[in-house]
Amino acid sequence: MEFIKFNRYNKTKRFVYKKRTVKKSVSLIKSGEIIIQLLSLFKNSLLHPEKLVQALSLKKGKIILYLLVIATIAAIPTWVQGSTLISEFGRDGQIIAGSIPEFTIENEQLVTKEPVKSFIYKTNSIIFTFDPNGERTVEDVNLDQIGNIVAIALLEDRLYVNLPGYPIQLTYAQLNGLTSATFIDILFNIQSFSGTAVIFTFLILWLATLFVTVLYTLLYTLFANCIALITGKALKFGDNFKIILFASTLPTLFIALLNTFGLVPSFQLEIKAIMTLFIYYLAVRTIPKIERLP
Repeated sequence: MEFIKFNRYNKTKRFVYKKRTVKKSVSLIKSGEIIIQLLSLFKNSLLHPEKLVQALSLKKGKIILYLLVIATIAAIPTWVQGSTLISEFGRDGQIIAGSIPEFTIENEQLVTKEPVKSFIYKTNSIIFTFDPNGERTVEDVNLDQIGNIVAIALLEDRLYVNLPGYPIQLTYAQLNGLTSATFIDILFNIQSFSGTAVIFTFLILWLATLFVTVLYTLLYTLFANCIALITGKALKFGDNFKIILFASTLPTLFIALLNTFGLVPSFQLEIKAIMTLFIYYLAVRTIPKIERLP
């Protein structure tokens, strides 16, 4: 009797294992079908816009997945520029560290070991001001700052850092005891944090781009509704959203490619909107018009 029970247990175990294997296989097949379907629509958005009406049959999950893909494409140029800036900032920080004279912050003042003339050191990503003599002000530092360069200034009475558009001021009362060795260590450690900063920057940019992508897709959909109404197409807001999302693929790729190489055309958003709506029109013109009663 014990042998029979053991045999039944093995059969049950094998059955459960086979059932799980079948479920995994079905899941993989479904995932493959989703990828193939989205890739087909991706190709059609570039080569055969009239076939984009196939997007009408897609479920919400697939639409959300493709929305994430579009947001990723749109985020690449800003991420490339941001990661380049972060890498340069790390290297330039080490270069600037070699030019900083010995100093300490004592009694809320910047005190150098030997008399030092005020100077400005400029690199591709940082403009560094060392001014223990009170020759320059925060306003002067802001005037020196150009484009996306980060301004770092050790002034007579404060440490001033201006990330483009985000100024930070720390009085020496808050930094008493700071030495040149500690400050140089901070500049050297920027390079070690650059990899983490790149990943963190991409996540922040991707989330921001996702929000903007959803916003503009909704805006384009409103215009698409007007086109559908004028041309007599029986399409709901959700249907138009699906087609618009895929119609925006080529414009998004085109703008992303230009931005990646530092080219930012005038009226970029308007160009993208016009291209998206034109591709949308090419897609929906194959749909029969609504028959109106006489």
